[in-house]
Amino acid sequence: MLHKKKYFTLIPPFLILAIIMAYTLPNETKSYVLFAMLPIAFWITYYVWIYIEKQKRNE
Repeated sequence: MLHKKKYFTLIPPFLILAIIMAYTLPNETKSYVLFAMLPIAFWITYYVWIYIEKQKRNE
């Protein structure tokens, strides 16, 4: 299930980070970071947030 509030809360900072990185990184590492690392970091953050919230609910 998609937690829309969490998803739309995380999208703006990651888009801003992607834009900043697109202009500042050298061309050799730009595609690696933008197309591999940034989406992985986004989804890790998203699922960790959900996991932490579930743990708090179960206490």
